[in-house]
Amino acid sequence: MDVIFKEGTPSKATVAATSTEVLAAKSGRLYARLTNDSDETIYLSIGTPAVMNEGLRLNANGGLQELGVDLIATGAVYAICASGGKNIAVFEA
Repeated sequence: MDVIFKEGTPSKATVAATSTEVLAAKSGRLYARLTNDSDETIYLSIGTPAVMNEGLRLNANGGLQELGVDLIATGAVYAICASGGKNIAVFEA
């Protein structure tokens, strides 16, 4: 699937050891890319709270998930990690 957009918004989010909303729901979302910018594995969930060792896994040091290429998701995205205080780089269009 080709995703076409003219601009997007970069941001970052800090992930806690409890489920944390890192991207709000957006009905018009065309694309989002979440990149693990930390030294710890992060787990994602779409539309429901994130749970350790379940859902979409972002490996440490650059693991990523794209929403809008093979996975269309307009719901809120939640993340969790073991120790908390870890960052995700976000790009959304």
